Amino acid sequence: MALQADYSDEKAALLANEHKCYCQVGLLDKAYETMRQIRGLTVQDKFVRMIVDVGDACMTTLMGKLEEGVCKFERLLQLNQTELQTSDLRNTYEDIQQRRAFALANLGRYLEALPVLTEAVSFKTLSVDDAQMVQFYLGICYAALQQPDLAIRAFLNVIGSGVNNEVEAKARYRLAIVYFLKRAFAQSKHHLEAALQMPDSAVDAQLRKYIYQQMSRTCHYLGESQEEQKYSRLAQSS
Repeated sequence: MALQADYSDEKAALLANEHKCYCQVGLLDKAYETMRQIRGLTVQDKFVRMIVDVGDACMTTLMGKLEEGVCKFERLLQLNQTELQTSDLRNTYEDIQQRRAFALANLGRYLEALPVLTEAVSFKTLSVDDAQMVQFYLGICYAALQQPDLAIRAFLNVIGSGVNNEVEAKARYRLAIVYFLKRAFAQSKHHLEAALQMPDSAVDAQLRKYIYQQMSRTCHYLGESQEEQKYSRLAQSS
């Protein structure tokens, strides 16, 4: 369809959809090449330019260029502030904010990420997985900003999603650390044990090693020397 399009705006819009598909299935090399083709077109329509820019920013963060991606998202919000507040583009606005918040959190810019994540909790378009991720990053931010009670609440919300996936396993591990720092060792051990009981698909080898290490430390403070040594050996052999 893009090859048959007569006008640059139409061609760019069609290529932008192709680009989105490549991003969603992880074919970032093809996404990059498609974006290069789009940037070679003269696009007049403001809406099409915005959709192209959204795709570019999303691709940038997916490629791990988080600082650059955040800058692109923020420029998008500035240039299209009025349009993004309309009901027709509400989904686009929410997607931008969600991706921007995750990138900020991954960059360690927790104070900047927190208000965006707090806003994202109220988004109507969130899937169960997206809502789980928002709560997970909220927990990370609260923990980093020394607000353990709020971090605990956010991580418990992740667990309460009942998805039984990798995000829940990571949330249990991080929740266990928060409890450990609060010297709530029994609760810390409970969540570490729960994480170890999750399917192998949810707990990769690296995370399992971290859990074993934390279990060893936790058992030490609980006075469970045999368990401490057991998990220390498991950590060393994993």
